[in-house]
Amino acid sequence: MGKMYEGVTGVFSGKVGPVVGYMWRNRYCIRAYRRTVNYPNTESQQKQRDWFVSMVRFASQATEALKMGFRQLSMDAQMTEGNYFVMSNKQHFHRENGTVKVDYDKLRIAAGAAADVYFKTPQFEQDETVVVGFEKNSLSLRASGDDSVYIYIYAPALGSGILSAPVARKARQLRMRLPETWAGHDVHIYGFVADKEGRASNSTYIGPGRVNHNEERGRYMPIDGNWQEFVTLAQGSSSSHTPTAEKTANKGAETVQNDAEPPGIP
Repeated sequence: MGKMYEGVTGVFSGKVGPVVGYMWRNRYCIRAYRRTVNYPNTESQQKQRDWFVSMVRFASQATEALKMGFRQLSMDAQMTEGNYFVMSNKQHFHRENGTVKVDYDKLRIAAGAAADVYFKTPQFEQDETVVVGFEKNSLSLRASGDDSVYIYIYAPALGSGILSAPVARKARQLRMRLPETWAGHDVHIYGFVADKEGRASNSTYIGPGRVNHNEERGRYMPIDGNWQEFVTLAQGSSSSHTPTAEKTANKGAETVQNDAEPPGIP
């Protein structure tokens, strides 16, 4: 049952026939529901739904990041942060060979007037740890050392994403530990800044990578813009399991690691 306020020309809440009145972000709104829905389920409609579902799935996993990244712009546009993401990124979701492909390097999860930072190449350490360094953008004069820096990591194979805890801009580094179940999975990393006024910066696509678990699973480094396996330390298989043989195998693996690592790889 709907309730009317301030007479016939005023606002109302509740349902009156197919019309529903409600409040959203301190605004009174109304909407109508269709009593019947045509659902022919044609091939064209199936493709359209797959395309739309892929965008909504990404947005639903990035809810925390989008609420900060698109807060102001979505309020100005009078829509939710998720809908603003879809509106801003729909051109980066497209069908190819019967499946929906995503241009992850072109997605934007934040936008605004806050000063951004220059993100460095991410480093994937053992125990599912990702480290991203950053520096002040020399073109930004309005930056504050107390602004909050975030990274958002998304794993397509898992259909899951995680927003980091914030660190101050003056920290110059953000370290994030991912769940152990993410080990071995490819990920995409995004970064942005939120200032004291709650404004976000434009997001940056920091890069792709693969989550590492320990030294035996290998290390990864950027080659031609992509993260590829640098060196994998094989566990020696031997019929002898004596402590001496085990130490020799470990020492040999350590030598392979040290000899293979170029300068600058931690």
